[in-house]
Amino acid sequence: MRWLLGIVIVATVLWFGYWFAATTAIRNGVDGFLADQRASGTLIETRDVSVQGFPYRFDLTLDGLKLKDPVSGAGYEGEKLQVSAMAWKPWHILAALPPDQVLTVAGQEIELTGTELMASLRARPALDLPLEELRLGGQAIGLSSSAGWQSGASNLLLALRQAETGPADYALALSAGGVKIDPAFGARLAAVALPNQPPPGMPDEAGPLRANILLHFTAPLDRNYAAVQPRFTGLDIGELHLEWGALVIEATGKLAADAEGYAAGEVKLTVTNWDRLPPVLVALGLVKPEVAPTIGNMMKALAGQTGDPELLQLPLKLADGQMSLGPFPLGPAPLLMPRS
Repeated sequence: MRWLLGIVIVATVLWFGYWFAATTAIRNGVDGFLADQRASGTLIETRDVSVQGFPYRFDLTLDGLKLKDPVSGAGYEGEKLQVSAMAWKPWHILAALPPDQVLTVAGQEIELTGTELMASLRARPALDLPLEELRLGGQAIGLSSSAGWQSGASNLLLALRQAETGPADYALALSAGGVKIDPAFGARLAAVALPNQPPPGMPDEAGPLRANILLHFTAPLDRNYAAVQPRFTGLDIGELHLEWGALVIEATGKLAADAEGYAAGEVKLTVTNWDRLPPVLVALGLVKPEVAPTIGNMMKALAGQTGDPELLQLPLKLADGQMSLGPFPLGPAPLLMPRS
């Protein structure tokens, strides 16, 4: 039995040594990252950095984290960010996000609140640590922007997984319920009055929202991301489904970057109870009120071709740098890749 006891003691000493060595490496890595970011000009602050979880976990906690890129203006503020991994599989990282945080995006500050805000990052145990799955989710999510808009959702789950179609393909799945409509937009929509059409009477929440989309990149998403900088080249929409009151919008199709980098392809849109759509387009500022009745009449004529007067099917076509929805021109197509 002495040999068995000796093996247990040696294994315990080795495990303890591994944990403390890994903890030191994590702390040094975080300190080095913070120093590198400050040296590159990024404004970054934190009150305290700690690593705990002995002996089975690595629990990294950053208190009072604030960071901001002086070039793009993008930034983040959170009171307590906790990142954890089990000691025997450090390639699977879990993050518990604070219930109140501030994101700075496109020149506006967005306050994000919620409960059970979690993130999960799992890589394959390989030298390049290729991304296997990324998950984000939460409950009672609220968004409030300094630009004046508000939104949120009662529940949200976003997942990105490596697809079987190729090493640089990733399957994006989105599910949300109780999507809150911005009150200011709701007021604009309620004020829309079109001839021979009752007020839209849309609810202040939408959902469910579902999406299953295959994304294509130029290279896999792994630890070499910063050096390789994979670019997004196109997508295949398997399912896109949104319900907002009686209005139901669904989409399927494919888009890819053309020779000039613009999105090209076709997406089939199916709209149930399409007569709610013209007021929405007016409230969004996409259509002038005096033009909306004409567009409504054209939609009615197109819906008459489907055999169901409440059902409208339109192709969203993108070609030669331009977009059109059925017979309606929409303007320039989005740029997916830098122009060659």
